[in-house]
Amino acid sequence: MKLVKKLLFILVIALIAVMISYFARMNDTNVTLNLIFVSVKDIQLWLLSLFCFLAGVIFSVLAVFIDIMFMSGNERKLRKELKKLKSELIAVRNEKLADIDDSTFAENGEKLPSTEVENENQEQN
Repeated sequence: MKLVKKLLFILVIALIAVMISYFARMNDTNVTLNLIFVSVKDIQLWLLSLFCFLAGVIFSVLAVFIDIMFMSGNERKLRKELKKLKSELIAVRNEKLADIDDSTFAENGEKLPSTEVENENQEQN
């Protein structure tokens, strides 16, 4: 299976190379590129198209990289907040459990306080 993937990858690369060479042969006219401060004379059209394509790829990769950096920073912030909230929840649970002292109920022979669900079940019966 790995061999098939490698052969398919080589085939795709060869196909792209053939397409680029065909495009280059069909667009071999020389053009002049006038930018704001610079003027480039006698550059082939296919070469200019290739440079524009590569510039687009580079800018896209940079935009994705910057987005990933912002997302990872936001994720880090949310993880810290989650950790803080979990520790706060554990502290509240432990505080409520500490308020209920089993020994006082056991000494007096009383039952532990029942939950609301148990009270509702007893009322229904």
